[in-house]
Amino acid sequence: MALKKDLKQKMISEIDGNKNYISVEIELQYQPDLIHLLREEINYIGQRFYYKSKDYKLEMCGIGYLLEARYSHLEHDEIYEYWQNIKEQLNTMVFHEDKHHLKFFGGFQFSEHSLTNEWKDFGMSHFVLPKFMITKENGRCYLTYTDHSHKFDIDNIEEILNIVESKAQARTVSEPKMVANKDIQSEEWKALVTKVVALMNESVALQKVVLARRRKIEFQDNVDVEDALQRSLDSNEASYLLLFESGKSQFISQTPEQLCQIENGKLYTNAIAGTIARTEDESENNILKDELLNDSKNQFEHRYVVDSIIHDIQSFTKQLKYDKKPTILTNKHLYHLYTKIQADLLSENVLEIVNQLHPTPALGGFPKVEAIKFIEHEEFGTRGFYGSPLGYIDLENNGEFIVSIRSMLVKGKTATLYSGCGIVKDSNAISEFEETDLKFKPMLKALGVM
Repeated sequence: MALKKDLKQKMISEIDGNKNYISVEIELQYQPDLIHLLREEINYIGQRFYYKSKDYKLEMCGIGYLLEARYSHLEHDEIYEYWQNIKEQLNTMVFHEDKHHLKFFGGFQFSEHSLTNEWKDFGMSHFVLPKFMITKENGRCYLTYTDHSHKFDIDNIEEILNIVESKAQARTVSEPKMVANKDIQSEEWKALVTKVVALMNESVALQKVVLARRRKIEFQDNVDVEDALQRSLDSNEASYLLLFESGKSQFISQTPEQLCQIENGKLYTNAIAGTIARTEDESENNILKDELLNDSKNQFEHRYVVDSIIHDIQSFTKQLKYDKKPTILTNKHLYHLYTKIQADLLSENVLEIVNQLHPTPALGGFPKVEAIKFIEHEEFGTRGFYGSPLGYIDLENNGEFIVSIRSMLVKGKTATLYSGCGIVKDSNAISEFEETDLKFKPMLKALGVM
């Protein structure tokens, strides 16, 4: 598709080359298939991201990384300052009656634990500014093109429009041939659960710790991440869905859990902790929900998460509101205890809030410092982006970050799956192992192996 002549001339006449970067945005009058777009843009593999919000109000993908802020340490303030500096050098133009939708997308690894080879493509802190971005929000769709001022070319918009407008061919999502499916250090993991339970019964210094474990799936051919995303979308789970690529690594998460959302000076977050399996029988499910709401272990675990979040955000917020009793969050295979939390912000630094909140006791433990120390010294392997904050900041310093549970790291023919569960003093290694098995299901289904 060619841009209308008058629109093209208007763009050219309004471009100001006095700044280092130019970003123009037009509204599309149709809703393209973003998974199809990712599939078509094979020249940018390793430089793509995809994000869908839990409520389906936002879906976006980035194609090509114009700028990357990547550090070998957790650099929250540096990343935030980097983004503020880029905004000062950015000439933004919109050719519609709405805001500009450019996003600075990325996240941080779980902790400062050693950066192992499997995660080196991402670094400890990694954010990207996309060259091309498609945003579907509240029933409208936008194409954003951003480039260096001296390289900016209006014709690049027409090139991406031709791909966006190409119709997705009817295709059957392929069934991959799996050649190996094995848990990593499963017996050692159970022994670690037993060890931490014993420690908790001897002392109150550590009251909860979240232990993660891994499963490795190998295939005959390279994993098709577009197929994996499509299967996840087709499952209709009430979850966020995310793909983040760097080099030869691809990280996917289908998570129900939001870390925080910042919008117009308000912070929205929640506590999700306490889990029970869901069945096919709704009458039995009603009994299970009542059991979860009244189970002392799960209530105890959930209360820790709520108290910790409130403690962490108090110095950054005012007029804090939350429900005193949890409700039930329903997912396809599981029920969780859920508490919504809202507050007015005193700080504009989104990443300062992210740093303060992460990790919640739902992903780390309680007390937070002691739990993280235990995880870093005792847990097998490096979590990387598992359980970590990933998301975006926009031009108004609004943003949203998820907690990337139900996730996997893909490299060629291999997918490493991650799941975890909260261990308290009356936990049982076998039942906790079974719970983590349930939490592998979304990624196994995404891979097409169950």
